[in-house]
Amino acid sequence: MQVPVSSPHLPAPGGFYSPAVRAGNLLFLSGQLPLDAHGRLVSGGIVEQTNQALTNLQHLLHAAGADLTHLVQVTIYIVGIEHWSAVNTAYAAFLAAVPVPPARAVVPVPELHYGAWIEIQAIAMINV
Repeated sequence: MQVPVSSPHLPAPGGFYSPAVRAGNLLFLSGQLPLDAHGRLVSGGIVEQTNQALTNLQHLLHAAGADLTHLVQVTIYIVGIEHWSAVNTAYAAFLAAVPVPPARAVVPVPELHYGAWIEIQAIAMINV
């Protein structure tokens, strides 16, 4: 059985999708852009956008009764591979308390919605 998961801390989806879906003990988190609860792109550079996208993932994890330690796989889409080092540093700082870092892929892309420089999707394993 699949159960949709959402958070009041996130903007409403802009398309036909669920922010996250729980299937058994897996939680599939849709790509999170660096948007605030009102749907506005956060100001600042790639570090601020990375932190907001990760915060949005964290809100979904909490809504499902999980936290960052439950992440098992993360995919990061970035506009401009030259941002990789800054993204990696911000990501490592945000997940510093996670004892086992999740598997990860970083995918350079030509552009993202709303002019964002980053989008992050993930899979988490949570208790049934």
